[in-house]
Amino acid sequence: MDLDKTLLQNSENILGIVNLTPDSFSGDGLYKKENKLNKLLDFAEKNNIRNLDIGCTSSKPGYENVATKEELKRLNYFLSNAKSNFSLSIDTSNPIVAQLALKNNFKILNDINGFKDEELITTAIEYQCNVIIVHRHPKSKHLHEKMNYRNNSKEVLEHLEQKVSQLIDKGIKKQNIFIDPGLGFGKFEQDSVDLLMNIKDLVNEIPVVVGYSRKKFTKKIEMSNKEIFKHCINSGVTFVRLHLTN
Repeated sequence: MDLDKTLLQNSENILGIVNLTPDSFSGDGLYKKENKLNKLLDFAEKNNIRNLDIGCTSSKPGYENVATKEELKRLNYFLSNAKSNFSLSIDTSNPIVAQLALKNNFKILNDINGFKDEELITTAIEYQCNVIIVHRHPKSKHLHEKMNYRNNSKEVLEHLEQKVSQLIDKGIKKQNIFIDPGLGFGKFEQDSVDLLMNIKDLVNEIPVVVGYSRKKFTKKIEMSNKEIFKHCINSGVTFVRLHLTN
């Protein structure tokens, strides 16, 4: 594990990715790999990376839904190996999994499906946790269905603002909400590139989270990972989701 020193100087802006899966798209799944998981947690602690995003299912193209029982088993594996000095986010669309995480002092509920599940919304309200609304086109039938945009930044922001208003109306506090443009999810590569390069267009009252780490579209950007990270921070992004493993 060797994040650039420039990135570590902004460790408070890093949301470290912890994949508790056997089939992560980037090959960094840590389920039943106790030594690797402990090394990652030690690395994060040593470098003052306090915010970690725990995912127990894969979201790679062609992924298959994981049974609730299996997702809970993976989360329990993390809980049995976790340390108490991190601020944790649970990356799930499953309200039962979310409840287990929030009962164990997770602070953020991160839903790549954009909080379409009413029970998940109810769970977020019950625990008064922070939420990350990941953009998903309202007409998409599944997470990776490629949608067309005329003005991607404008339309994505409009979709997210509509979702923010809906969640506030349902009882989630505005100060508990983050938005994420959902780079690589249901978007053509150039749309993800454009959204990332113009991420400042999304930065306003609601804090922004961005996840581009190890995604294929970044190969089209003539910038190093360090430069992309600095671009996000300079644009006002609150959290950048980054892989912490080699």
